[in-house]
Amino acid sequence: MKIEIDEELKDLLNKKSFYECIPDSIIRMGLNENLLIDKYFSYTLLMEAIKNIDTRLYPPAKGYNALKAISEEYGIYEDEIIVGNGSDEIIDLIAKVFVRRNEAIIIEPTFEMYSFYIKLMGGKVKSVLTNEDFDIDVDKVLSQVNKNTKVIFICSPNNPTGKQYEKEKILKIVKEFQGIVVLDEAYADFASYSILMEASRYDNLIVLRSFSKSYGLAGLRIGYGVGNSEIINYLKSAQSPYSVNSIAQEVCRLVLKNKHVYDYFIKLVIDEREYLIAELSTINEIKVFPSSANFILIKLLNYSSSYICEKLKNEGILVRDRGNLPLLENCIRVTVGRKEDNIKFINTLRKILGLFHT
Repeated sequence: MKIEIDEELKDLLNKKSFYECIPDSIIRMGLNENLLIDKYFSYTLLMEAIKNIDTRLYPPAKGYNALKAISEEYGIYEDEIIVGNGSDEIIDLIAKVFVRRNEAIIIEPTFEMYSFYIKLMGGKVKSVLTNEDFDIDVDKVLSQVNKNTKVIFICSPNNPTGKQYEKEKILKIVKEFQGIVVLDEAYADFASYSILMEASRYDNLIVLRSFSKSYGLAGLRIGYGVGNSEIINYLKSAQSPYSVNSIAQEVCRLVLKNKHVYDYFIKLVIDEREYLIAELSTINEIKVFPSSANFILIKLLNYSSSYICEKLKNEGILVRDRGNLPLLENCIRVTVGRKEDNIKFINTLRKILGLFHT
């Protein structure tokens, strides 16, 4: 039997992945992982979590133990929270429940998984470009809305530009759009503000957060969304009961219990980010953009982004080529790393650009 797949879907599924086969020896500065969190501290929490888990049992349904911890930490009602296997699961659910075969707007350049999940469901993606300085044009976004537009996805701080949009601009879209606005705040802990605590005030806003970045739980896959209880209930109804494993839930609880320690690690990331921006800004051959996240976007003025990424990889450093995205010709994204990794990246980039030899 020959399986027939739509050509557009086939192209989507056959797209080469950046995430496969990363050698342990390489310096990982391409996935926005947070390596400034002390590995021993993370290990200690993990060991404590394991002592409380019986792996013979299914995990608490719908991530309830993590959900309860989030509710207690932030003072948000439990029925206004959904916990997922990474925030990706919640994006997938939003596409399934609210977009389906209708239309969603995404503000580009941005995180590619919004488009992936929408198209996977047979939905239509309408892209609205930011301004050249990567800021959001609210009137331009709202002018693209039609009767089939069900969801608007906004990533702020935006991946990969690092731009955090003004709160007033986001809320204007929330207030004037009749459908659902998804505000992805995966990087908000590194930025100047968050709308998380205001999410449930609106009947059409979902704010997504992740434990992968600021809390270093990328390997456990856990994220959450906050919104009006009616919206959240729809998403929970479509969610698999056991998608969030027991260990991830317990570690999440312990992380929030030690939030003051993670606030220190977040400050380290911000300090290293500013160090990287300052050092990179002395290189005339590149343009460095401001960032409110744990990564920095860099435009190469005299080289192709694919060439530089390959050269860096050959030197044992993995960064992300973003030159294929709208407005980002010859741009690369580099994750803020440990001091020694940041220094090696800067020196290696200088060497590749011919500024000095090491």
